[in-house]
Amino acid sequence: MTRSFFPKRAVHLDFHTMPGVYDVGRDFDPEEFARTLHEASIDYITVFAKCNLGFAYYPTQVGIVHPGLKTDLLGPMVSACHKYGIQITAYLNTGLDHEHALRHRDWCRLNANGQVYEVQTMGHFFRKMCLNTGWAPHLLAMVEEVLDWYPVDGIFLDCFTVTPCYGVECLEGMKELGLDVADAAQAQDFCWRVTQRFTEDVERLVQRKRPHIKVYFNGLPYRTQPTHVELEVLPTGGWGYDYLPWAIRYARTLGKPYFTMTGRFHMSWGDFGGIRPYHALLFDCYDSIANGGTCSVGDHMHPRGKLEPEVYKLIGQVYERTKELDPWAEGARSVAEIAVIVLTISYHPQAGFERVSVAGASRMLMELKQQFDVCDGEADLTEYKILILPDDVLVTEPLKGKLQEHLARGGVIISSAFAGLNPDRSAFALPEYGVAYEGPETHDPSFFTAESGVERDIPAMPITIYTPGIAMRAQEGSKVLARLHKPYFNKGCWDWRHENMYMPPEMDSGRPALVQHGHIFHFSFPIFQGYFEHAVVAYRTLLGNCIESVLPKPLVKVGNVPSFGQVTVTQQDTRRMVHILTYLPELRGQKLQMIEEPITVEGIELALRNDGHKVKRVYLAPAREALAFHAEGDYIHVTVPKVRGYQMVVFEAE
Repeated sequence: MTRSFFPKRAVHLDFHTMPGVYDVGRDFDPEEFARTLHEASIDYITVFAKCNLGFAYYPTQVGIVHPGLKTDLLGPMVSACHKYGIQITAYLNTGLDHEHALRHRDWCRLNANGQVYEVQTMGHFFRKMCLNTGWAPHLLAMVEEVLDWYPVDGIFLDCFTVTPCYGVECLEGMKELGLDVADAAQAQDFCWRVTQRFTEDVERLVQRKRPHIKVYFNGLPYRTQPTHVELEVLPTGGWGYDYLPWAIRYARTLGKPYFTMTGRFHMSWGDFGGIRPYHALLFDCYDSIANGGTCSVGDHMHPRGKLEPEVYKLIGQVYERTKELDPWAEGARSVAEIAVIVLTISYHPQAGFERVSVAGASRMLMELKQQFDVCDGEADLTEYKILILPDDVLVTEPLKGKLQEHLARGGVIISSAFAGLNPDRSAFALPEYGVAYEGPETHDPSFFTAESGVERDIPAMPITIYTPGIAMRAQEGSKVLARLHKPYFNKGCWDWRHENMYMPPEMDSGRPALVQHGHIFHFSFPIFQGYFEHAVVAYRTLLGNCIESVLPKPLVKVGNVPSFGQVTVTQQDTRRMVHILTYLPELRGQKLQMIEEPITVEGIELALRNDGHKVKRVYLAPAREALAFHAEGDYIHVTVPKVRGYQMVVFEAE
């Protein structure tokens, strides 16, 4: 099997097994195992060679066999899966190995407080391995052993954490390179170099042993992945439903195949008795396909070696539905005309300003039914009509050049708060902004009122800005589109008599909240973070009015779709597919979002810009039910009678 095959319906099978389990693999039947996968329409599976406890599930001569293992699991799994045409990848944990951490404390990462075991935190990561020690060659030897013994189709290395180590090996390594150990950023840079050295060693090993298999380094940035991207996103396991929208729109810009790895668990990994509703799992898979990806479901096998029948009944039902879409999903690529720029995108969600802002931007654009990608600093931006810099994206010299080229092509820039400033935050990086930066905003809260041209559907009153951004002045030739109003006093002020808890607007501050200068719009406040954290609908409306003023003919127009409905476009050679999703995650209790059933929406008015394509038929997939359509101006118009959770509408051209 070669790298050219890419899975459509995968399973990521965890098998982290505590040493106290005494009957590991007792009931394992390789034929039953592979047949169960085959009957669930699975074409690719990641299975365990070594878990995060540090135990191997094959008769390793390098590592440590699980003390309760009754039979080789890995070898028979590989043979049985290949018999059914299922590709199989071997999992080895890299960042975690508790058994080797116990036996080789010198292989552990030493934190800045001098701790090897962070026992006070417990959980998975209270012991972490350092790749600048004997751990790296040991793990490479295990990878080589697996490649030599078993004809696996891939290697999956998990739990990379690029955080500084202060062990003697790393201290000496930093000293040799002239790095300042006391500088956390330089210490992290050294850790990244060590990590890169290890991943390059793995790639060289694979190239020598099995050059066409897949390799994945889970936890490292998508752009660095050598063969493909796996988007680990368990919506109920800590990622939430706001992570995938921006992460997949980033992954799809990298020129690599990708799939979404969701999970069957009610909570997170290792929730043995947790199983999500059918429509929750189906939504995750539809969402991936609607954004040009394929599907993977995470599971955790019982230590005795039996797959849970109810889990694979559920996965099989979901995959049977997604399989029907193969003719329109195969080779499909997403179409976008807006790019959200985030220079330092990494794999894992973080609580920082930047990550919240890109999630907010993604949610706003989805609700506005705009087609967009998320791009890093290395992306080609020439095909986009609008570039969005959310909240805190500082303009480096390489980005400055790309932005000016974009403006020269007639493109539009929309930015907010500190975004657009130069790296030292002293002024806007582009003279084309037509705005003077006057430092951080001093009013908190403040308010905005929309001016003529962007005021449609915004209440004619001061709207609260809950998170301050910057103070700015419009320069000559700039147009003020929203005015900033100051409060009587800031929140939390205390005069030893009263805390100011009621803060009405006092007057126009004399400064703008939104300025347009040529093809640049700039908001003074972090509108994207603000929308993510406070869900102020007027923020989305204001952004939408700005976009509409410069993009009056978007790729898709829809009517009678609720705000939470998602509309995306993918394309094959002679046809475009419009995907409509009307699922709504509901918050139940304090933190768990649940999808239990689809939401039915009837009579959706859909218009797709024809872009010179001569459409000959429009139909619903997979049923191939024809829809009446008509051309009007630049659009092909249809009415979609009903969407029950998900519907693909196919526009086929000559």
